[in-house]
Amino acid sequence: MALFCEAYAPAHSLGQDAWSVFGTGPEALLQILRPEVHLAVWHRSLPRSIAPGCARLAAAAPFRATAIGPPDAVVEAILADLPCAAPLDLLLDLQDLAACFAAIIGRDTVQLRLSGVDNDSCRRFHADAVGLRLLCTYRGAGTEWLPLAGAEAARDAAAAPPRANRLPAGSVALLKGEAKGAGRGCVHRSPPRGARDPARLLLTLDEPGRIPL
Repeated sequence: MALFCEAYAPAHSLGQDAWSVFGTGPEALLQILRPEVHLAVWHRSLPRSIAPGCARLAAAAPFRATAIGPPDAVVEAILADLPCAAPLDLLLDLQDLAACFAAIIGRDTVQLRLSGVDNDSCRRFHADAVGLRLLCTYRGAGTEWLPLAGAEAARDAAAAPPRANRLPAGSVALLKGEAKGAGRGCVHRSPPRGARDPARLLLTLDEPGRIPL
């Protein structure tokens, strides 16, 4: 998968003012490197073999397994912190996405977090204080985002939330944060969670050193 990071690929679908990009292949993620793009999404379907193991992991929420290291080692480093065994297909996918993210940010190491989320504590719209962040929801409702950019826009959205877009489970999203420049962060939030909604299984990849473990 990481080979696609060697060169730019044409955008598949551009959002309003070309600030968001969507595609059906991993090359769509490369568009986040363009200065005008704040959100790049690779729409994909997860293998059915992943679903049962992801459901078991999500059901054990809350938990958070984190590690910093090279893509080929960071997944193994979180295994002891998981509440139950993870399916091999999931672990291989985590490693592939870690390698992809490392190639895009031009680093040898990444910061990986796999979380079982049973609340909506991150329900306010916000822009992250990071450079780039990768998100992928393996189980449950996906991250919600707005066609806005910047921390100021996030505050306005929190006061009167507009209709949000929601990423499907399995889709991979790269979001710019405010560390790329004030007013450039993608505005997003965790989906509001009802009492009967299932817990989420969420992958977060960050540049090492940006966010404390």
